[in-house]
Amino acid sequence: MSELEHTARPADGPRVPHDRVLAFVERYALVMVLVAVLVFFSLWGETSDTFPTSANIKNVLGNQAVVAILSLGIMFPLVCGEFDFSVGPVAGLSQVLCAGFMARLGVPLAVAIAVGIGVGAAIGVVNGVATGRIGVNSLIVTLGISALVTGIVSWYTNSQSIINGISSDLTDLGAGDWFGLPRTLYVLAVVAAVVYYLLEHTPFGRYLYSIGSNPSAARLVGLPVERLVVIAFVLSGTLAGLAGVLLVARNGSASPQVGTVGDSLQALAAAFLGATAIKPGRFNVVGTLVAIFLLAFTVTGLSLAGVEGWINDVFNGAALFVAVLISTIVGRRRAMAS
Repeated sequence: MSELEHTARPADGPRVPHDRVLAFVERYALVMVLVAVLVFFSLWGETSDTFPTSANIKNVLGNQAVVAILSLGIMFPLVCGEFDFSVGPVAGLSQVLCAGFMARLGVPLAVAIAVGIGVGAAIGVVNGVATGRIGVNSLIVTLGISALVTGIVSWYTNSQSIINGISSDLTDLGAGDWFGLPRTLYVLAVVAAVVYYLLEHTPFGRYLYSIGSNPSAARLVGLPVERLVVIAFVLSGTLAGLAGVLLVARNGSASPQVGTVGDSLQALAAAFLGATAIKPGRFNVVGTLVAIFLLAFTVTGLSLAGVEGWINDVFNGAALFVAVLISTIVGRRRAMAS
């Protein structure tokens, strides 16, 4: 047996290839860290009385459903090698329009929801055309759109929250439970299943991964790269619009301070951190969800321990930096190995 096939022999057990152990650790390290975080804050004296309670866990799960949907949306451009920094502000615009159309115009709930999701899809078209068809750098396009959207939100709301006139059916969705779990979590589960299917089990998903891997080769084999990039941004904007509607449902109001570039950075951090797990070096749905809840439960535990509010931005920023670093290293190593 060569050194490359070196094995470790467990007591009275079969030989386990060393490479398999490393691959297992690489795939599931993030899951193990999440479990460790949950156990630590559940047992630590500073948080043992508050962290493991059902109320705290349900609150984290319900709140993070919105951020998780943003992360799933932002994956579509990331998979094809582009960035969408506008998902947070787009969710903010979606929530104020959804709430505003009900409160100020008295439109039915279904129409308000359609407006919220539709404006996200429309902004996705703008981002996609500018990036995919015209060829403008996606970072510049989406940052510019973010600033524009933030200004529109301030103008539309006059920097005031929209509180009254919101349908109780929508707020009941955000506040209620089904089988002991927040209803927004079920919405997240449906979205995650759809995104997983699109990326992992359809030609569309394979095409996006091909574009992200090598856009020139994708063009040579006849893939409509520009059109696929536009669709990726439209899907990202649509899910951002849905996240905005869920913000209204969860908060029972619409605030101009909710939905910022900071939310986009949090979504990016989760997507890149998720790319280091389950399928290392590849953006994937399960890894992203694990990353979302790892970040959320860690920040929640630190907050319950008395750490000041700035820890949220510091932790998410550090997570984004580390996640990009690790995912880049893993991706290069796998590219060299192949």
